Amino acid sequence: MVVLKTQSEWGCAPPPQTPYSIISNLPEWDLWLNLRGGDASKVVTATHIYPRLAPTQAARALTDAIAQRLGLSDKLCMAYYNPMMWKYTANHVQHKFRKEYAITPDKLVFKAVDIAGHRLYAILYDKQNAKALGLSWKTPGIGLSIRAAEYLLKHIDTMNEVQCAFDVPPEPTWTPEGPAHQLLRQRVVDLLHHGAIDPSNVTCKASDVFLYPTGMAAVFHSNGILEKYIPDGMNIEMGVVFHSTHELMYEDSINGWKHFGRVDTQSLDSMEAWLRDGNRVSYAIIEFPGNPTLESVDLHRLKALAETFNFVLIVDDTIGSASNIDVFALSDMTLTSLTKSFSGRADVLGGSVVLNPLSKHYSELSRRFSVAHHNELFADDAAVLLSNSQDYFARATILNANARGMAEFLHKSITDVPDSPVISVQYPSLMDSKANFDKFKRKSTAEMPDPGYGCLLTINFESLETAKAFYNNCGFYSSPHLAGHVTIMFPYNMLMFGGDPKEAEEYRGYGAIEESIRISAGLEDINDLVDTLQSALDKAIDVKKKGAAAAEN
Repeated sequence: MVVLKTQSEWGCAPPPQTPYSIISNLPEWDLWLNLRGGDASKVVTATHIYPRLAPTQAARALTDAIAQRLGLSDKLCMAYYNPMMWKYTANHVQHKFRKEYAITPDKLVFKAVDIAGHRLYAILYDKQNAKALGLSWKTPGIGLSIRAAEYLLKHIDTMNEVQCAFDVPPEPTWTPEGPAHQLLRQRVVDLLHHGAIDPSNVTCKASDVFLYPTGMAAVFHSNGILEKYIPDGMNIEMGVVFHSTHELMYEDSINGWKHFGRVDTQSLDSMEAWLRDGNRVSYAIIEFPGNPTLESVDLHRLKALAETFNFVLIVDDTIGSASNIDVFALSDMTLTSLTKSFSGRADVLGGSVVLNPLSKHYSELSRRFSVAHHNELFADDAAVLLSNSQDYFARATILNANARGMAEFLHKSITDVPDSPVISVQYPSLMDSKANFDKFKRKSTAEMPDPGYGCLLTINFESLETAKAFYNNCGFYSSPHLAGHVTIMFPYNMLMFGGDPKEAEEYRGYGAIEESIRISAGLEDINDLVDTLQSALDKAIDVKKKGAAAAEN
């Protein structure tokens, strides 16, 4: 029996460690519980962390250097290629959702600087106001990458301040594309064509692909473009989607936002009735399947609603993975976090949007994206994404098998293991909505002979105590990421939805309960993964038995 243990120090990435690693070793349930309560003091000391969460590592070193050279070394700093972040942040910090942390924009200092031919738009602020700005870095996802910051830091001696006023920022320079950008676009297109259910429905080409520095940047920029395209419409969030997408939807939807939290027939009926009441929609976004509920919507019916009521349908295929599912024909635009299965090395971020030439919205969306899009994906990041993707199919095959093996082992424990604390396992092949997923599985090919159900599963426990016991005794890496080279666990629902009792109850109704652990399969041996699960399960069983004995006494 081989029980896996983490191979790195606390706060450090699994091997092979690099300055660009985005997985960390952050064990203990209570660490994340404390973070939910507002105490980030320990998490921020991690050597490696997901770089969209905060300006860390090289990004922090660069912004500290910028602040010092501006004579403002007492302040913290964020920096972007995009001048829109000045206005966005000024509005963000005083938004009602900042609650007690809200500040007025006059507490911020806005400076433009040039470094090595890159124009940056810096926002400086006092440390005590950091909580007012956190999500302004995290949600749009267009902050500087580790590689970009590293490069600019090497050239900090070239920095010059560009004099300007807040309301008239100087013209941006963006960041130049490298040879990898066009090859990366073609790689994305090739994957969409590969094993297509009906090749005649997949007619996209490289010019239909728009690259972004993160998956959330793709969501953020798409939101802005689509709200201008259909300016009088609300936005729809269908199912449980990635929490940052959810944050952007409810906070930044100009004309309001409507959430249909489940993806079953009843929820689609409710959506149709709501649309027939005359509600106008700009776009709807759905993840296929959902994260972390792993439910799959009836995509044919959802697309029919989009056609009937003339709104844009975005399908995010990140969780299902383009190696497994072909949803392109049923979407007006397909969105992917290239950070996840596409890259798989947990050492770079990226995102893409691909417009569907067969969509009735294509002509206008193509024009609008072409005008609005500017490169914010650093050239070295594009090169790494391209290189990492070369063994995509081989990795996806292992991820599929490992996730399904773990899901089936845990599902079997519900009935076969006395005192099992597991009450359900959410994985596409185990869900009532499996038939919806299966309709979109790609055709078998030499590279991917058996498309599967993806790398992600969620284990639901009968109590917080048993979930915590399992988590604290499981040898997987604890970190906010998925589809990396090692298996990762995360108390996703507890952290994202558990803080507000009303929200926790709402999400419980959507199938996202607090007593759960989300697991992303890695590339380890399946037998070692199962042995590791069994070891943690034994600890959780002991806690359940002790709780039952105490209740009897």
